[in-house]
Amino acid sequence: MTTQIRNWLSLLGCAVVLAAPQAMALSAGDQQGEQEFYLGAFGAYEIGDGQRESKNGYGFQGTAGWAYNDNSSLELSFLGVGRKRDLDGRKDYLNALMLNYVRDFGMYEFATPLLPRFKPYVLTGGGAVLEDVRGDSHFHPAINIGTGLLIPLRFGSWDWGWGLRTEVKGLVQYNAKDSAPANENFLVDFQALVGLHIPLSFGHSRKPAPPPADCAVAVVDPVTGRQDCLADSDHDGVQDAKDQCPDTVAGTVVNEVGCAVDNGDADHDGVPDIGDQCPNTAAGLAVDGQGCAVEQTISLQSVTFETASAVLTGQATNVLDGFARALSGQGNIKAEIAGHTDNVGSPAFNMTLSKQRAAAVREYLISKGVAGNLLSTTGYGQEQPIASNDDEAGRALNRRVDFRIVLE
Repeated sequence: MTTQIRNWLSLLGCAVVLAAPQAMALSAGDQQGEQEFYLGAFGAYEIGDGQRESKNGYGFQGTAGWAYNDNSSLELSFLGVGRKRDLDGRKDYLNALMLNYVRDFGMYEFATPLLPRFKPYVLTGGGAVLEDVRGDSHFHPAINIGTGLLIPLRFGSWDWGWGLRTEVKGLVQYNAKDSAPANENFLVDFQALVGLHIPLSFGHSRKPAPPPADCAVAVVDPVTGRQDCLADSDHDGVQDAKDQCPDTVAGTVVNEVGCAVDNGDADHDGVPDIGDQCPNTAAGLAVDGQGCAVEQTISLQSVTFETASAVLTGQATNVLDGFARALSGQGNIKAEIAGHTDNVGSPAFNMTLSKQRAAAVREYLISKGVAGNLLSTTGYGQEQPIASNDDEAGRALNRRVDFRIVLE
C-alpha cells in the first residue's frame, strides 16, 4: 500500500471519528418536513495561515448533502486547495474532508421583484486535513465554521430547484509538533467559495404540505375574497376582532367593519329588508335579528273609541291596520287583546265596556285578514291602571288596549 493511499485512508478515518457523534445526534432529531439529497460544486479561494510562508491558494470543493427537514441539512464536503511557497515556488496543497451541520433561516424576499430571493445559513462541523507543507505531508484533525447565502436560480418557466451558493468559512486545524511549520499548535485558514446547489430527485423527495386544518368558522373577506380560520360570530364575513356590529343578521350586506350598508328598511324595525324575514312588522313591535316579532306586551293609547262605546275611531283603525299586516305575515304568533278603562263610571260598567272594546278590536283585525284562532280577548275594566286616575292625563293612559304577543 502506497504512502498516498495510507494518507487518504487515515484522513477518511479521522473525519468519521470526529463527525460521527454529530451525525448520530442529527439522525435522531426531527425527521419531519422537507427531505432531499443534493450536490454542490464550488470554486474556492483561500487566505492561508501566514506561518506556512505560502501564497494564497485556489481550488475547488465538492459537497454531498441531505436536507433532513425544512431548515436543517447534513453535508459531507471535500475541499482541495493548491498553494505555492514564497521561498522556492514549490507546490503545497491542502485537502480537507469535513462533515458539517447546516442551518438555514428561511427564504427572504425584497420588496422589489428586481432583486433575487435569498436564504441565509450557517454551518459548523469537523473532519480531517491532509496537508503538504515544505515537502512534508501529514494530516490533522480540524473544525470549521462559516456562513453563506443560497440564491434560487429561475429562468422563466424553468425551475429545477438549482441555486447559487456563496460561502465564507474559517478552517482551524491542530498542528502536531513534528509537523511543519514547527512550533505552531493551530493553523487557521479562511476560504471564500462560489458554486452551484443541485438537488437530486432520487431517494427522498419533497413531502407535500399537510392539508390545512378545517376551520371552525371560515371567514371570507367581503372585499378581497380571502378565507381565514378566524372567529366570525355573526357570519357576515368580518372577523370579530374588527366587527363593529357583531350581531348582523345573516345575509345582510355589510361594509369593511361589519355594519349593514343602506339596504332599506320598509317596516322601520331596524332590520334591513335584505335580511328581514317578516317584512311587514307593525311599528312599535320588538323584533329579533330576522325582523320577526318576539313575545311582548304592547300598550296602545292610540287605539281609541267613541265616548262610552266600543266603536273604533279613525285613528284607531289606522294603527290596527299595521298590526293586521304584522299578524298575517308571521304565522307563528298569537295575540291576546286586553281592554282597559279609567275609573269614571261604575266598575261593572267599565268591566263590560273593556270586554266589548277588546272584542271590537278582534273583529276589526279578522276583517283585515287575521285568522280568528290567533286572537283571544279579555277585559280588565278599571282593575289594572298604569297611571293615576286623579287627573285627566293619567286617566287617558289607563284607557288603552294591550296586545300580549305569544309565539306558538
